[in-house]
Amino acid sequence: MGLPDFLHKIEEETEEPGDLEVIPFSALSELSGIGKTDAQELTDYLSYWSPERVRDLYARLTSLMESDLRMEFDAVFIEGMDSDDATIRALSVTGLGESTDPSLLRHLMRLLRDDDAEDVRIAAALGLARMATLAHEDKVPARQAVELQATLTDCFNDEIETSDVRRRALEALAIFQGEAIEAFIEIGYEEGEDEDEDNEMRQSAIHAMGRNSNPKWLEFILIELESANAACRFEAATALGHVGSEQHLGALLDLMDDEDIEVQTAAVRAMGYIGGTEAQRTLRRLLTSAEPAVVEAAKEALSYIEIEDMTMFDQEPQTTEEVAETAQPFLPEDEENLYIDDADLEELGFHSPGERDTSLDWVDEDEGLWDDDPLTITDDDLGGAGGSDQQER
Repeated sequence: MGLPDFLHKIEEETEEPGDLEVIPFSALSELSGIGKTDAQELTDYLSYWSPERVRDLYARLTSLMESDLRMEFDAVFIEGMDSDDATIRALSVTGLGESTDPSLLRHLMRLLRDDDAEDVRIAAALGLARMATLAHEDKVPARQAVELQATLTDCFNDEIETSDVRRRALEALAIFQGEAIEAFIEIGYEEGEDEDEDNEMRQSAIHAMGRNSNPKWLEFILIELESANAACRFEAATALGHVGSEQHLGALLDLMDDEDIEVQTAAVRAMGYIGGTEAQRTLRRLLTSAEPAVVEAAKEALSYIEIEDMTMFDQEPQTTEEVAETAQPFLPEDEENLYIDDADLEELGFHSPGERDTSLDWVDEDEGLWDDDPLTITDDDLGGAGGSDQQER
């Protein structure tokens, strides 16, 4: 497997390198996992192909990777980001959508800032949304995380940038926390009111509310569940899955009557994000839905809940030292307090086993005398007859 096998299969399929033939997936799979050197050699080889055929190659690589998670073409896509063809650059960025390589961060920021093609900048912003999530999880060096946030902020605030690029930058930026980020989301939401019927900026603002996960957005999200725009309802349902709780399952269940099937499936997946026993019951009922898409979404959501529930078993058990360290603040500072002798017990009103415990005695209110607690049965209460019968037996 590798570049030689790919080239061999290509030569078998076509007489000329530039022939615009459909490249078989069996040949493309040979490129999975190749290294930087082979990727550079492939780029040189593709320079003899027509632009249309090269684009087809990258499009099919992207499609193959999405359909088969075992496929990995990172080296090919990294080379493609430097292509002179804007379509290939955009496809390459899209193809790197699942990569967690930190070195990609600077490439993506460069493309967002400097690339001439809008499609490439949009793809770069979408890629940076994934990097922003990694930064939020402290998986990116702090300095780069700050630079990333600044780059996305500059893009969103750029008055000459297109709306599509700005809204994707807002979606990526929303994962970060703070009043400034919340202000950007509000700006995008209000800006969407002035747009055409598509309301794409408004859709992105609703999407950003979900990524931001601040409960303050619940008011807006619940309103958008009843929007006349299906795309806004879709984004609101998704966002509610990240911001809402079990009390919002009813609102999501109401969307099962929505005329748009994508809104319905978004609501089903949101139930999975919310999780909990009631969500599981609801999702199991939806397995009997007449809509195949709803049934598939319910299965996916149920499996997501089960995976989340199992994460509690992934935690490593604590050592004795860790348990002691955690419990130490709750122990008495004076170690002597840990040991109580008979004198301490007597001070507290308790008596040694050889003495009669009068703690349950009660006082007759009329005579003011101590008497036995009527609930305590003694030998005298049993009587002589009872005692002698026991001895005879």
